[in-house]
Amino acid sequence: MINLLRLIGIFTLTTLVGCGFQLRGQSTAGSEAELKTQPIKVVGVSPYSEFSHTLDQALASSGLSNSTDADITLILKPVEFNQNTLTMGESLRIADYDIRATVKYQLIFKNDPDSPADELAASDEFDRLIEASQRIEYDPESPLASRAERDTVERELEQTLARRLAQRISLRVQALQN
Repeated sequence: MINLLRLIGIFTLTTLVGCGFQLRGQSTAGSEAELKTQPIKVVGVSPYSEFSHTLDQALASSGLSNSTDADITLILKPVEFNQNTLTMGESLRIADYDIRATVKYQLIFKNDPDSPADELAASDEFDRLIEASQRIEYDPESPLASRAERDTVERELEQTLARRLAQRISLRVQALQN
């Protein structure tokens, strides 16, 4: 019986080692270097808004941190939502529509001679934008449920915009550092 338990223990240990299982340990110097973040100043959006909170999380996961003292400034316009009717039902009411969310932004680098030095002077030159859209079916029998669904979709679109914006900014910053 004891030999059987030892055999099962050895088999279990061999299986765990063979599959790559490792106990968690303290971080090493290499992983600490990977955790360093690049500071970025975000302006144009309320720091208390849900979009700002989502953007901060997305920036942090992309290796950027929102800081008031940074060489890189991200200027944002408010998120805009547009509704486009896709199809009409038999009673000539909207059957489904498309919600499109857009955020315009500008990235200014402090040491870049091509970037405007004054953030306010540059705030009218928003040539970059991020878009996301989603299709919604409208139910005329329950307009309150349709409005709740629209609110949920708008929050999801804001999260998508924040992730896409953070990825794009992160890639741009990495390209300039290399």
